[in-house]
Amino acid sequence: MARALLRPRDELQLVTVVASEEAVAYGKRLLEQYEQEPCDNVVTPVVLVKGDLRLDEAIAQHVSSASADLLVMGSHNLCAAGTRDDPLPATGSFAKKLVKALQCCPVLVVKANSRGPYLRSDNGAMGLKVMVECQPHSRHMLAWLMDKMNPDTDGLFLAVLRARDSGTGQVKETATRMLNNFKVQASVNEFYTAQRVYKEAASQALPQAVEADAIDILAVQAPECKELPESITDLLSSTRSSILIYKIKAEPSAAAVAAAAGALGSASAALADAAAAAAAESLRQGVTFAV
Repeated sequence: MARALLRPRDELQLVTVVASEEAVAYGKRLLEQYEQEPCDNVVTPVVLVKGDLRLDEAIAQHVSSASADLLVMGSHNLCAAGTRDDPLPATGSFAKKLVKALQCCPVLVVKANSRGPYLRSDNGAMGLKVMVECQPHSRHMLAWLMDKMNPDTDGLFLAVLRARDSGTGQVKETATRMLNNFKVQASVNEFYTAQRVYKEAASQALPQAVEADAIDILAVQAPECKELPESITDLLSSTRSSILIYKIKAEPSAAAVAAAAGALGSASAALADAAAAAAAESLRQGVTFAV
């Protein structure tokens, strides 16, 4: 899943954590099997020594010091209980602790019961399908995502929750306006979008929505705080897709800022030139992913 979001000049860090210096050799051997996976990017193995830190603190410190743009982690415990193919309870998840601890970049949680077609296609036979939960302040998240997606192969779905009037069932004007704004932002970046409106809240509508549209990644906006809203906590354990948690504090890349500015049509010609130059510099330098 991490490879699907990498651009040519990005660095991929493979990270594991051991308890002491004596276990570093074991950590290196553990990472060797993943270093052999085919990848066109620079791959850097990183063995962290936890020492007196908690596991989530050690990882959060490294992600911050590495200026990583994205942390990708797997989760076996974030799977709904009670069905034949979901045997593990959605309790005691380390992924939840790390999402709370990490404030410097988005987190992509790839769950053991993720059902998106990208993961089922031997990692690369088809593009990603990404659904964005749209909120009034989600334009930076959308720009950040489009900066890493491929408009030629990836599918982009825009979803608005509580979008229908409970009495008439009609789509609310505010929801229509929001969808139109984000659709314009996407089209400027050459992305075709599918729009989805739901009457229910996120925790009720989105688990079924990702199944219906065969979504690989569900992207949700989180507030800048250590406690996750209950709606996001529910989604983490009930939704069968990989879930991107994007916090407001996470700043978009220069290319993403340029894309958002172009979509809003608020940049002058001089500003657009400056943004394009910044975007080009960002692409030359690449970004860092921690896994």
